[in-house]
Amino acid sequence: MNVNNLRISIKKYLTKKPRNTAEIYSWLNKKNVLSNYDVAELLESDDSIVRIGVVRKGGVIDKKFPLSEWATEEWVKYHERSIK
Repeated sequence: MNVNNLRISIKKYLTKKPRNTAEIYSWLNKKNVLSNYDVAELLESDDSIVRIGVVRKGGVIDKKFPLSEWATEEWVKYHERSIK
């Protein structure tokens, strides 16, 4: 799957609710979309996908690779959540 199709697919997945990086990666694996892309890097490079937070569960946070929560800009605007 090329990068643009991958982004479109991820945006559709994020339409209903935010997801964390691990959920997105797992979902892509279930769809047999194994790619050489860094999921977080791909999400960060898309202006219509927003990092809205970091999942804070014991043992999950890695200082080098934080487990971020992602949403579409439309979801953020609709739910009036801060993009910061």
